[in-house]
Amino acid sequence: MAELIFEIGCEEIPARFIRPAESSLKELLLKELKNEGIKGADHILTYGTPRRIGLTLNGIELIQPDRVIQVMGPKVGIAFDGDGNPTKVANGFAKSQGVSVEDLEIVEGPKGRCIQATKTIVGKKTFDCLTSILPRIIKKLPFPKSMRWSTIEDSFARPIHWILAMLDGEVVPFTFANISSGNTSCGHRFMKPEPFEVSTIESLFENFKTAFVIPECDTRKELVQKEAEQLAKSIDGHILADGDLITEVANLVEYPVGMLGSFGEEFLKVPKEILIDSMAKHQKYFAILDENGNLLPRFIVFANTKVKETEVVVKGNERVLRARLADARFFYDEDRQKSLDALADSLSAVTFEEKLGTIAEKIERIKEHISYMASFIAPEDLEEALRCATLCKADLQTLVVGEFASLQGIMGRTYAKLAGESERVSVGIEQHYWPRFADDELPNDNVGAMVALADKMDTIVGCFGVGLKPSGTADPYALRRQALGVLRILVDRGYRISLDDWIKFSVEALKDKLTKPLDETISQVNLFFEGRYRNWRNADFSQDTIKSVTKARFQVMADVEERMKALKEFRKQSGFESLAAAFKRVMNILKEETSAVVNPDLFASDAEQEMWQQYQRTRDDVTILIKKKEFLSALQAMVSLKAAVDKFFDDVLVMDKDEKIKNNRLALLWHLAELFNQIADFRQIQTSE
Repeated sequence: MAELIFEIGCEEIPARFIRPAESSLKELLLKELKNEGIKGADHILTYGTPRRIGLTLNGIELIQPDRVIQVMGPKVGIAFDGDGNPTKVANGFAKSQGVSVEDLEIVEGPKGRCIQATKTIVGKKTFDCLTSILPRIIKKLPFPKSMRWSTIEDSFARPIHWILAMLDGEVVPFTFANISSGNTSCGHRFMKPEPFEVSTIESLFENFKTAFVIPECDTRKELVQKEAEQLAKSIDGHILADGDLITEVANLVEYPVGMLGSFGEEFLKVPKEILIDSMAKHQKYFAILDENGNLLPRFIVFANTKVKETEVVVKGNERVLRARLADARFFYDEDRQKSLDALADSLSAVTFEEKLGTIAEKIERIKEHISYMASFIAPEDLEEALRCATLCKADLQTLVVGEFASLQGIMGRTYAKLAGESERVSVGIEQHYWPRFADDELPNDNVGAMVALADKMDTIVGCFGVGLKPSGTADPYALRRQALGVLRILVDRGYRISLDDWIKFSVEALKDKLTKPLDETISQVNLFFEGRYRNWRNADFSQDTIKSVTKARFQVMADVEERMKALKEFRKQSGFESLAAAFKRVMNILKEETSAVVNPDLFASDAEQEMWQQYQRTRDDVTILIKKKEFLSALQAMVSLKAAVDKFFDDVLVMDKDEKIKNNRLALLWHLAELFNQIADFRQIQTSE
């Protein structure tokens, strides 16, 4: 067992490249070692800074094990003639595999009896394998953008300065981009730039300590957060909990050093969201809030080095920030010169999607959706919801949102309040974008919720209807996220609106623009929502519970949730197994759907009569319970059918020779199945019976 150390040192890599590069480096090495049959790759530690991507591996085997390989060849009938002599095919196969014809075996394969070559490959030294593996890994490392430099053909994220490659204390020799691998790394660019020699993993990390390099991103993140919190606390404030900014700052430096700066109080007249976004997005500064959530005229900046004259560095950052905030204030003042209605009118010149028209057209469809939904959800909120929809995209035409895209919706809310719009309309403008990501907040009011639902559904149906549905990892319109948002809002708000009917309405509203058949679009969108729901709820419910409920009825999401909870609870009770077994017996007979009327005069046995009577009593009870949304009680009431169903199957032959009797019995079973299907399709349930 030995140690492997591998590091690529280069010019400063963009912060967003570092963590993915670490992950890819590990994956590529594991894949290469596996392909070579080299074991001992269980203890890999990756690290990355702006100037290096590296890993260490403790426990790698020094010798590749011998491998026995079996290669299936052609069929016996082709490999040997009628007298059992090898043909040219057999000789050619043996030669290609480096074995003699006499050593070929005859085995039974997927295609019948074939010849097979078995050969032993003697393991090579791991050291020799790594001379080709490591440069291959560097070449394969994926980056959003790579570059070439000088006249070198090889590419990388940034020009490479050194390559550290050591196995068991010995340099693994190779060359990439005119850089030869060696046993040295380098320290911090400014505080200790000299190269240092490495012999072991321990010596590498000891040198990092003295060379002012903190190699692990998680460690740098902890230091950045801790120091930022301490600096903010020193002026009785606290930083915003922005994990993305902490990660980005941590990947901009090898040795984080935090400093406090300030800006003019006159900028505090600008909404704090603009100032915070300007500091974070453009300058990578941390904003500081007081105990009441008000923005303080201070900020925290992190440098990549210790400096003697901190004041000089701070003043330079303050000067740059002042210019940024002045721009933000100018954008804000300019935006306020125009009304939201005027901005909304200008959206007729902005394309939403080439085939789906302008944003102004989309807003008109959103209003149609709201008018449709309000009758089911909250008719008393229709007027404010329509007003919110009119203004919901207006801030896309503002200078602030043009500069700070993440403030979309937030600025709409801000400008709406300044214009005297109601609180519900103003807040709804911001919240109609919610949820923006998994586990994000949901709209907390009917106005924002209806606009959010309408906006998302219009986008989903429109994209499916013009052939822009998600495929693989490609989802440019974030339809998966938007579908999940629709489902979460419907469940959270308890809205009882039929998803199927709403999708049909959406398709009708878009029919002049859709290029796909309407029925196909409706079917695909329904299946898409069902798939997203299953994916979302599998953390709380078993797959077969989800499938059984959604297969039975997938329309009103509030009901779907209640039926899921009822079935989950019912599965814990003694009557569950017997009811599931009874239903499965019914469905095993009903291969095809039928809806014939039951004629009691055609009953030929007491078992039929008893089951029909028991069904009617149970149906009446279950119908009342389902109307009350008491689904668990409805399931418990259905247990009373078990004895009658068992007797029916014991005493009755469903497929009677008399066609009328047979069809009457099938009709009876169909009515029974329909009763069960009001809650769940028990065929999907896994039971012990």
